[in-house]
Amino acid sequence: MRAITVDRQGAAPALREDLPASTPADNEILVRVHASSANPADNSIAGGILAGMGIEHQYPVTLGRDYAGVVEQAGAAVSGYRPGDQVYGFVLHANPIVHDGAWAELITVTEELSIAPAPEGVDVAIAGAAPLAGITAMTAVDALDLGEGDVVLVAGAPGGVGSLAVQLAARDGARILAPALPEDEAFLRELGVSDLLPRDGDVAVAVRDLVPDGVDALLDLVNYAAGTYDAALTPDARVASSTGAAGEGPGRTNVMAAPTPENLQRLGALLADGTLRVHIQATYELAQALEALGALAGEHTQGKLAIEVR
Repeated sequence: MRAITVDRQGAAPALREDLPASTPADNEILVRVHASSANPADNSIAGGILAGMGIEHQYPVTLGRDYAGVVEQAGAAVSGYRPGDQVYGFVLHANPIVHDGAWAELITVTEELSIAPAPEGVDVAIAGAAPLAGITAMTAVDALDLGEGDVVLVAGAPGGVGSLAVQLAARDGARILAPALPEDEAFLRELGVSDLLPRDGDVAVAVRDLVPDGVDALLDLVNYAAGTYDAALTPDARVASSTGAAGEGPGRTNVMAAPTPENLQRLGALLADGTLRVHIQATYELAQALEALGALAGEHTQGKLAIEVR
């Protein structure tokens, strides 16, 4: 089968045409992948960052986290899925080692993790782009416990996670502040951002000019240094970070998405009823997936970069 793989430590990722497909075990489901997307985790694996952290890899490593597709084969112990079912989900970076990925024509997952029925009425490209970013956004906004009138600062609002988190925060009645470029204004205001801040200036000063007492909550999706925005916060502000930068103390949470069936079903409902809209900035074929990685790392993006596998 075709797949985008890293064949050995330090090797550049490349398209393989001859990777053997896995045979599903009794508790596994073989899925024919139709759609996926690019995520920062893919660059971390492709660039050897996770290997450099000492996380075990089993080569060849297939890149890609998100997927949407159709069940090809179900193991004998699988009860909830059968061939032909439309499904979606995402694969953990390491479970417990780095090996499987979704930038392939076929992928195996277990019934207990990484799979759920695809949301009805949702385009396969959207279903393939949503899982990792969507569940990260849900988990982060849940941690912030936003209510009507709360003021939240979202760093990284234009990106895949940020653009979904903004919609959830707006649904909860929050006033949303976001550092952004001028070209992001129309996009972010449509999603629910109330106030745009200069991205290149002192964000904390800009926040205090608008909200003298500071913001009630911070969602940090871009900075790896705890305390980056502390000067913009009230003393008891809640902080959630997807980069490990929340810091320590009450109300500070570093979030990581879990592809449980419950989380995927909850996300699917939000996609199906229109609460969440996924903006796809560009679509790449599987053979162009490495171009998507370059764009994600080196260009300013709004929403998601989709990968068409079928």
